[in-house]
Amino acid sequence: MLRALAVLMFLLPAVSQALPLYPSMPQTERRAALDSFWTDWKRLYLREGCGGAYVDTSGDAKPTWGGSVADTLTVSEAHGYGMLALVQMADRDPDAHRLFDLMQAFFIAHPAGSGPGLMAWNQTRDCRDAPDGGDRSASDGDLDVALALLKADQRWGGYEKTAAAARAAIIAREVTPDGMVMLGDWARDGDDSTYANTSRSSDFMPASFASFAATKDRDAARWSQLRDRGYLLWGELSRHYAGRTGLVPDFLTGLPDKPHPVSADFLEGRFDGVFSWNALRFPWRLSLDFVLTGEPRAAAHLSVLNRWIRASTGGDPMRIMTTYRLDGRVPPDQETGSAAFLAMFAAGAMAGSDTPAADQAWLDALWAALLAKPSAEEDYYGNTLKLLAMISLCGETPGH
Repeated sequence: MLRALAVLMFLLPAVSQALPLYPSMPQTERRAALDSFWTDWKRLYLREGCGGAYVDTSGDAKPTWGGSVADTLTVSEAHGYGMLALVQMADRDPDAHRLFDLMQAFFIAHPAGSGPGLMAWNQTRDCRDAPDGGDRSASDGDLDVALALLKADQRWGGYEKTAAAARAAIIAREVTPDGMVMLGDWARDGDDSTYANTSRSSDFMPASFASFAATKDRDAARWSQLRDRGYLLWGELSRHYAGRTGLVPDFLTGLPDKPHPVSADFLEGRFDGVFSWNALRFPWRLSLDFVLTGEPRAAAHLSVLNRWIRASTGGDPMRIMTTYRLDGRVPPDQETGSAAFLAMFAAGAMAGSDTPAADQAWLDALWAALLAKPSAEEDYYGNTLKLLAMISLCGETPGH
């Protein structure tokens, strides 16, 4: 019944094409561009040390944001991205398997304070977890690590036990009984009860949930329910607050009965309740589900979003802003040309909308704009989201 409701929620007027779009540039040229950027990204951010390997979020000598401490070495979000990238690049990088094992070692060496299976979210340059909450977990990093471990086991074998333990820990300590992803193991009733009924749009990872459900472990049904409930709630939220744009806010609250965008400065800043630096990953997350499973709910939502962003920019990717209110208005003092936003809208554009020629031209323009952005102009976040989008746009997504 829940799945049927979610499907109905996403039966929007436009229906995306059945197959994903890719940039018109020949795949050999796209993969050559990916290989070049991969080399650059590894040089900047991937480090060996502290008993393993990690993504140095200040490897480019730029500060790490997102609430981490001043002497941050890495965060679990970055660790998940790095492990996913290594699995996806394994056919193209002969050192990927060795580096993946080192990243797994770092993950195991930094369990969350609540127990193993989840990762302490923030490490410092002395190779320890950051004080004052650094051993709490962050659900997005844990989910990406869990997916990377599952895909590594499917590719190389030998990771089944660690992967299963990560999935079980997420269900036990980062998912609510009614089926929503919490911000982390700390966001429960008690001292932090303000955040107990809150979720982050970029933590909705339907392709990952589908992969976890397919393992047929004891929580398989929970993963399917989590995927369906996410489509239902995020779809309803977008329909009520952003019907024309398809945008979602960084955070929603009021779960389970009255979901709505959070107010300004709820957790991270004044744009917590709009489409900003967290929610920008939502199109990419949906595109992965569309590419890997053909999910019509992902395609329908992305169709609305793609049609709106293409029209609002006049087809010029360099006019994409760094934050949008849910109705499409732009708050003051926003910038254009961010690789992070270019990348995530490019990934979402793989689902198209209802105008094939315009959709292809838009995706080609996004790809060109993304390639034109020098890594020196971006930080860890922008360069890493660019890498992940390029992997998808080159057909290297996990499961392919």
